[in-house]
Amino acid sequence: MHIQKFALPLLLVSICSLAKAYDPADKVIVKPGNMPIIFSVPHDGDESLGWISPRSKGATVRDADTRELAEKTADLLEKKTGKRPYLVIAKFSRKFLDVNRKEEDAQESAEAIPAYHHYHEQLAGFVTEVSSKYSGNALLIDIHGQSDDPGTIFRGSRNGTTTKRLLKRAGNVALQGPTSITGQLQSKSYQVFPAIDATDLKEDKRFNGGYIISAHGSNNATGIDAIQLEFGKRTRENASLASDFADAIIAFQNKFLTEAPASN
Repeated sequence: MHIQKFALPLLLVSICSLAKAYDPADKVIVKPGNMPIIFSVPHDGDESLGWISPRSKGATVRDADTRELAEKTADLLEKKTGKRPYLVIAKFSRKFLDVNRKEEDAQESAEAIPAYHHYHEQLAGFVTEVSSKYSGNALLIDIHGQSDDPGTIFRGSRNGTTTKRLLKRAGNVALQGPTSITGQLQSKSYQVFPAIDATDLKEDKRFNGGYIISAHGSNNATGIDAIQLEFGKRTRENASLASDFADAIIAFQNKFLTEAPASN
């Protein structure tokens, strides 16, 4: 009788534990590529992480349409060049976990930590791969959305810090000259900040880059050049954005990224 009395509660606890569990690999889209470009999309997910409660601190707003922008741009790059960028895209909601923050600030539940580690481990793996394959001449683009200035695309690089290798190799023109990514977008009538004629690399402090680019950028010995792009709400609604973004990346790659010969 005593065994039967406690069997049901134990069974319920077991069932609840299983219900709460999640597989971190199912919460992150990871797609390898074959060009020296990595897209990171941390804030357009809508899924929960087990039964974790929403975070009570920090930004939780979804960067709507940034996943679609990354995936459409990847498809167009393949169509235009025959090659695709690497993709790491969060399926989980920023309400539960923000991977663009340090681990201690990114979550309020230990249950979220496996997803946090999985996201950054996938990025780190791709960074290592492209760094080796393309002799360090590669770029991580962390894609975000903002509504503070809906008609503007903001570049973030910690004022050039996370593109240390690129600046040393090619100078400021690679980051905000006519053939930089934002320079190409400006030439297609998008409003960008900083503008290509800016006299220095100073960025808007609201959008000058978060944890992802600082953790994986070339400010680290094992990192690659990394920028954050904050696309304004109105720019994300532009039907031509993905195509224009793809063209800007192609122009930048042709000018500033030299692919290493394929190994036999």
